Amino acid sequence: MLRKLLKYDLKANYLCLLVCYAVYMALTIAFSLNMRGLIRQEMFGAADSAGMVPESVWMFTTISLTVLWGGAMIGLMILTFVLIIRRFYTNMVSDQGYLSLTLPVSTRQHMLSKLISGLLFELLTTAVLVAGFIVTGWIIDILPILSRFGDLFVYMWDEITDYYGIVYYLDVAVNAVRGLLMIYFSICVGQLFNKHKVWGAIGTYLGLVIVLELFMGILALIIGFSPSGSLVWLASLTGGSWGNLIFKVVQSGVYFFLGAWILEKKANLE
Repeated sequence: MLRKLLKYDLKANYLCLLVCYAVYMALTIAFSLNMRGLIRQEMFGAADSAGMVPESVWMFTTISLTVLWGGAMIGLMILTFVLIIRRFYTNMVSDQGYLSLTLPVSTRQHMLSKLISGLLFELLTTAVLVAGFIVTGWIIDILPILSRFGDLFVYMWDEITDYYGIVYYLDVAVNAVRGLLMIYFSICVGQLFNKHKVWGAIGTYLGLVIVLELFMGILALIIGFSPSGSLVWLASLTGGSWGNLIFKVVQSGVYFFLGAWILEKKANLE
């Protein structure tokens, strides 16, 4: 049954995201071609002045495409989260929640399906954004420059691995899971309010962020900071110790099981 739930959760958002991915890639190609033309005109325009496009046209086109491309990039990330949250809210705690919770499926399976589909959409959006940068580098012919950033990433990867080991990568994965479960849990808690359920969910989420996230972030920076100038201190932003990892796993379990219990026993659906 979990497979069927996951299938419906994926189908609910995939079409909208595919359209947005296509728009983003189209803007990426348009922006990249414009930048390549601008660079070539600046480099070879003097030798071929007859074929030059007026500078005002280039500037208007460049600014417009840059704004659209940057907006599409940010919008795609925001839209992904909005669709993930909207799917959980509409399917679990709005009018559809009555139907969903009457299915012969446990609330834990509902939560798990929403979690898996949300993580898959986050991963897919990240892959599309990275692909956009690669396409830009290939069209503008700056892949050698981008490869330098790749070398820096590999260097940081090796240094972080040597310092933290596998715990850091487990921490990153757990953070992704915990982030979604925190949102889902906040929505579930919001249903305990007779009125202003959305504000209750927002308040719960902000409270968790302020009380837990701020505390853990400061603690990680204090413990993980490397005064030697090493890049390892960047990794401390997400932790890096087994104790920190276990604490986040426990948090995730509380969010998952307590959220499912609230939906099953205490939810006051709209």
